[in-house]
Amino acid sequence: MNSPASLTGAHLRTYQTIFQHPASHNLEWRAVRTLLEKLGHLAEEPNGNLKVTRNGQTLILHPPRTKDVDDTDELMALLRRG
Repeated sequence: MNSPASLTGAHLRTYQTIFQHPASHNLEWRAVRTLLEKLGHLAEEPNGNLKVTRNGQTLILHPPRTKDVDDTDELMALLRRG
């Protein structure tokens, strides 16, 4: 996995956690949101969902009900296209 060169500190740790195997179950939504703001364009929709656009790819994310992200598959797909 090659991480974007612009990432450091907490953003880099979050990026690496998304791609680690086996997948982490301690990935905080707050950390993912700030990473996505750093790497792409993030817009909050009126219903609370997040629309993330990066390199021409768009992903709609539904914020989890808990503080942790349950499924990282969509995130991995979006970040790999970078």
